[in-house]
Amino acid sequence: MCSSEETDLLRLEEVFSTTLARTISLILQPLLLADPEPSDPCGKECLRLLQQLHESAQRLWDVTEQSLLSLRQRLYHPPSMSLEAVLLLNNADYVLQAHMEYIKSYTDCLVVQAFQKVSKKRSEFWRSQRKALRQLLSSGSSEGSVGTTLCQALRQPLAHHVQKYVLLLLSLRDTLDEHHPAQQLVMHAVTLFGNLQSFMQQALDQAMATQALWHSLSSRLRDVLCTPTHRLLQDSQDIPVVVTPLRAERVLLFDDTLVLLQGHNVHTFDLKLVWVDPSQDKCVLHILTPEDEFSFCTRDPQGQVVWQWKVTQAVCQALCGKKDFPVLGSGREPSVPPECRCLAYTFHREGRLYQATYDGEWSRAKPHGKGTLKWPDGRNHVGDFYQGLEHGFGICLVPQASEDKFDCYKCHWREGRMCEYGICEYGTDEVYKGYFQAGVRHGFGVLDSAPQAPQPFRYTGHWERGQRSGYGIEEDRDRGERYIGMWQADQRHGPGIVVTQAGVCYQGTFQGDKMAGPGILLCEDDSLYEGTFTRELTLLGKGKVTFPNGFTLEGSFCSGTDKGLYTQGVLDTTALPPNPSSTRKRQLGLGAFPVESRWQGVYSPFRDFLRLGCPGELQEALLGFHVQSSRELRKSQEYLCCERL
Repeated sequence: MCSSEETDLLRLEEVFSTTLARTISLILQPLLLADPEPSDPCGKECLRLLQQLHESAQRLWDVTEQSLLSLRQRLYHPPSMSLEAVLLLNNADYVLQAHMEYIKSYTDCLVVQAFQKVSKKRSEFWRSQRKALRQLLSSGSSEGSVGTTLCQALRQPLAHHVQKYVLLLLSLRDTLDEHHPAQQLVMHAVTLFGNLQSFMQQALDQAMATQALWHSLSSRLRDVLCTPTHRLLQDSQDIPVVVTPLRAERVLLFDDTLVLLQGHNVHTFDLKLVWVDPSQDKCVLHILTPEDEFSFCTRDPQGQVVWQWKVTQAVCQALCGKKDFPVLGSGREPSVPPECRCLAYTFHREGRLYQATYDGEWSRAKPHGKGTLKWPDGRNHVGDFYQGLEHGFGICLVPQASEDKFDCYKCHWREGRMCEYGICEYGTDEVYKGYFQAGVRHGFGVLDSAPQAPQPFRYTGHWERGQRSGYGIEEDRDRGERYIGMWQADQRHGPGIVVTQAGVCYQGTFQGDKMAGPGILLCEDDSLYEGTFTRELTLLGKGKVTFPNGFTLEGSFCSGTDKGLYTQGVLDTTALPPNPSSTRKRQLGLGAFPVESRWQGVYSPFRDFLRLGCPGELQEALLGFHVQSSRELRKSQEYLCCERL
């Protein structure tokens, strides 16, 4: 058997459905026809908002009709439909959502005064409709302009309807047994629509405060700030604050943006990228953003508490991506915004990150964690960040002037600079694999030229501050020549050995990339030349030649016009030939480069690794890694779509 409360709910839905139908036909449709093709931006925006309101009102009417149908089935065919199957109880969230959409559309129109602006287009028509509009109001009368009457007619029936919903649902709850199957559903509906009452009042208060704000601003500021989605939460004219160091004249807190006004200048801060940092001073509130840090100073601690609470709750609301329900900050404990967030932001201030867009994880207003940094000129960095700087493994692409050419850096980074092990593939097709320090090659590394280079080479050895310095080996693949020895400032300098393609081996001292002073020349037939040599490895001046059979020739040497070698000296044939069974081919360089001093660039990272206790996060930096080639990386969907590592 159905209760009287269920009958009252049916009548309530019937009245509301009729009221909504009349509202759509008497108000919303004429508003849409007042200026169907506006030419000015303001008119176009008002038309768009009214169309959204019309759609949400139509949807609310459809949902009300569905609710009405389920109640009729319940009342007129009780055996076939239980109370818990009624739409208002079985799917209360669905009904609630339709109400929420209508409230949002209505308050959007209210904020920009869309009703007042559009009604002026047909003022005579609306004056003739005053009597019909009053019938939509519960009091039967209204005061004020046509625009005010329209606002009341669009809001008041909904407010009264929700209020009666709560009262009737509470009465229905009292008629049900404690163990009735619909008891929990009724309680859930009571909670939802009770919260909707509070939310509706808050939404209306914020919309009215926002609408009033525009009248206190200059037309220039109003054009910048007046948008239908803005909702004013706090104004420094109500609770004064002093902003340092920016010294703003006025502070406006909207539900999505913090605004500082300085004359005609407007500084806006997306609340999703605002961190609140309370100070030990009870009258100071620190605000952190990606490019600015400033403080709010209030006259008394109570003012600081209000600003801190409202900014904090507004940040939480902005991060949720929707209006809080039931109301902002209505929970038992105040919401606390997460320290770490994942968002995109484009930097506007001059500096290293000017016009770069960072998309990734943040902490305390700085890139922190996994992310992607992209510049308009095509530079990209994908990897780990720490306190705003590249830190950890990252891949950086730097475009070159030529088409489809990139320098690709796959390295470990520390405080924004390359460090430890990395692989760099340059647009010239040169490849470096080795260690870095402070952004330049430093330590052990291998540099390969492009295979098609005019003079292809490979250098394997030590680097200092980006230049070849210390012990290293360079292979000239075009000439088939190899240099083994010391380097300084990218030049062969100090003791070194040159091995030619013909098997000739020269050991001597180099200076400024050239041979200098005495040296030793070991030929393929094991002949040994000691003396002063030319750049072409020709013995010139005083010297000594030791032949494989033990004979020696000591004297003065010079080159002839036919490139032969001429000498004037003493040939000693008294030496016995060496015993073939006990001799081995002579080797150069054994004493010039002690083993322990050759590869310091390799040993030092390993010693540091051991000294730090072999931490797992440094294994890759020490041992190297396998990553995609730059060509594969540029083509991969992961990189082009800026997906985070």
